[in-house]
Amino acid sequence: MSVLPTFHFPQGTLISFDSHALVVSGFCRDGLIVWDRALEQQTAQHFVLEHAKVREIMGRLDTVVDETFGSDGPEEAALAAQERASISAWESATDEERYEAQLKEAWCLASQKVLQGARKTETNITRRFDAIQADAFRRQRLLKRGTDRNGAFQAKTWGPKRVSQFCTMYFGQLRPSPEALLNKKASGNKTTPRMSAEASLLLDRICKKYCSTAQPSKASIERTVKQAFRRESAERMSNGRPPLTCPHRNTIYRRLAQFTKFELVVGRAGIQEAMKEFSPTQHGVRALKPGELIELDFWHGDVFTLRQKSDFWGLLSPDLQEKLEQKVKNKKTKKKKKKKAQRLWVCAAIDVATRMILGIGVAETANVRTVIEVLDMTTRDKSQYSQLAGCSMAWSQATGIGTVVVDTGNEFFDAQVQAAIVGLGGSYIYGRTGVPMDKPFVERFFRTLRMMFADELPGKTGYSPDCLIAYDKEGMAAFDADVFRHLLVRFCVDYYPLQEHMGLMGKRPVDQWKDAMKYGAVGAPSVRVRRRATGLKLSRKLTKEGVRILGVPFGEQSQFPKKLWEAGVDLEIRLDPTDMREVTALHEGKIYHLENQRPDLAHHTVRTLMAAIEKMRATKPQDKKFYEYVLAKHASWIDEKIQSGIEAHGLPSTELKEETLEWFENSHCVRLQIEKNPAESISADMDTLLSGGQGRGIYSPEMIEAEKRSRADKEASEPLGEGAEPCTTTAPTNDTSAPPDVGSDRAARQSVGTGTNKKSKGKTKAPGKTFSGAPKGRGSFK
Repeated sequence: MSVLPTFHFPQGTLISFDSHALVVSGFCRDGLIVWDRALEQQTAQHFVLEHAKVREIMGRLDTVVDETFGSDGPEEAALAAQERASISAWESATDEERYEAQLKEAWCLASQKVLQGARKTETNITRRFDAIQADAFRRQRLLKRGTDRNGAFQAKTWGPKRVSQFCTMYFGQLRPSPEALLNKKASGNKTTPRMSAEASLLLDRICKKYCSTAQPSKASIERTVKQAFRRESAERMSNGRPPLTCPHRNTIYRRLAQFTKFELVVGRAGIQEAMKEFSPTQHGVRALKPGELIELDFWHGDVFTLRQKSDFWGLLSPDLQEKLEQKVKNKKTKKKKKKKAQRLWVCAAIDVATRMILGIGVAETANVRTVIEVLDMTTRDKSQYSQLAGCSMAWSQATGIGTVVVDTGNEFFDAQVQAAIVGLGGSYIYGRTGVPMDKPFVERFFRTLRMMFADELPGKTGYSPDCLIAYDKEGMAAFDADVFRHLLVRFCVDYYPLQEHMGLMGKRPVDQWKDAMKYGAVGAPSVRVRRRATGLKLSRKLTKEGVRILGVPFGEQSQFPKKLWEAGVDLEIRLDPTDMREVTALHEGKIYHLENQRPDLAHHTVRTLMAAIEKMRATKPQDKKFYEYVLAKHASWIDEKIQSGIEAHGLPSTELKEETLEWFENSHCVRLQIEKNPAESISADMDTLLSGGQGRGIYSPEMIEAEKRSRADKEASEPLGEGAEPCTTTAPTNDTSAPPDVGSDRAARQSVGTGTNKKSKGKTKAPGKTFSGAPKGRGSFK
């Protein structure tokens, strides 16, 4: 009895013979279970090869048995895993990502067709790039994917190097498909971090030191990280814990690169430098109603003006007066010199919604006080100012402050300017350095000033230093600062608002303001709020009479607790230079509103009051107490002179600094105590003095009081009857401009009882000749 051999093969063995490819998938009692790879069917059909048939096949000469057919090697396994990952990524990709992958596939197939078996390198693709591109465009058109909304074909192209990379990824698959051409998503430490949580926190804490004003270098941060990890590891090992692995320098540098540019500028250079580089106002911000957005900036005027000061008007412009006093010393000759001409700075505030100019300031240098004065003008009615300048239109436009856009100059970064804007109820943002489009409207207004205002004046400089080379700019200067300010106000009030503006669709700013006001505007602050925000900051000692500014009393004793005025505390005062009716006092968070106790002086400005005091003190400075009797009348006379002197001298400045006011008080108001309810001095011949005559003269306060007492005693004991004739002995006078009734008043005053003259040395003079003679002061009112 013979036993026939039986064959056993591992699962997955390939048995090929006579164009058949059978794969062993299992075993049974009768033979082998196989399926034929040659049959193109979606599902494999299994057959059973009996042992006799297997012996017959194994006896054939063309039979090939591959027992490793069903097991993949490392390369095949990696390719299979890559293919499975590509299929998974294709299913989770978006339509746009699939669309781009199919466009890349068209380039790969075009390269295969054109190169015809050649290697798909960058050099070969560059050599046949035109033909490859034409075929790729044809394939993209056939896919019906390269169309836009209107149906026009828009193919997508890449360079030869990129196409070569696509071909490597596409044809490197077991089964080429567009799944491999999908854009790869970021991976690495961001998704699978290798550092522990403790090491990452320690690294972050040290890397934050890079954003400091010390501005450490990246190399120093790297050394600090290594030292910190070394110390932390030693401490952990002493406690029986595993040490921390110090990160690689590339990891440290990548962590430092994660800081945004804004964080780096703020941390290493400061918030002010960040405001210069970053701004939300790129290309301007549109506003809908007046006051919502205001642009504020300085412009160095393109006109040379004269450095000359007038006798009286210089006092009314102390901002320029101080600069005129400063002179430059020559090192060789030690002589003082000063320039004859100068260029002034103009500060302007423009409303973005209406293009209306709301404030103008002129100064020799860009300073903080000028900015605050312009902000103050923005919120108040300026009709009286325009009327003083002789404008045809009333400058009545005023509004509250919403947002103020300024540049990065030092005068705008000042804390006083920021506090003034916030105190007025607004906010501020800074434009970037060297980017005029962050505040385009005020920059366009300055261009208008140069083209339509400065170019029409003598002493113009032109738009650049190379312009007007043969023109004597400084030699042609014809106006001083007051005249320049006068012309500028007339331009901003009577000319600019009446011109058609292209940014307003052909409308004029004055018409745009009227239309915009129908829908409301930002509410202007009250007088007290404005004074507290933009007023002069002074310090005054509190007494029983309140506080005194320029000798004028403000406030009453009953407004303050007794412990305050008994201790004589210093109060912080806010003074409006254009309104003397009231001042604001601050002390320990409490606000006091102090009223002017001299109502006859309340309607004057600080400037007119300073001019009146200066003129009166120049006549006879030793009689400090007497002059407060005539202060109100003389201040009114100064005010009238200003009205008539504008045409000859120009418009005086409205700017006033705290230092100037302090200097004036120390120079002209020492021991000047103005009474609340002064009585008329009989010996003061005011009409004659104010009209330019010499009159009877001004004497000491003691002599005036003696005259008052004698007159009161005589009137009480023996009143003057109708038939009584007073003594008519008078001293000769040269006054020819006195009113007709002045002589009778003098005769009546000469009949008053005797007075005591200090120069008589105890000798008594006859009645009627006590106060005769010319004034004994250094001058007279003119």
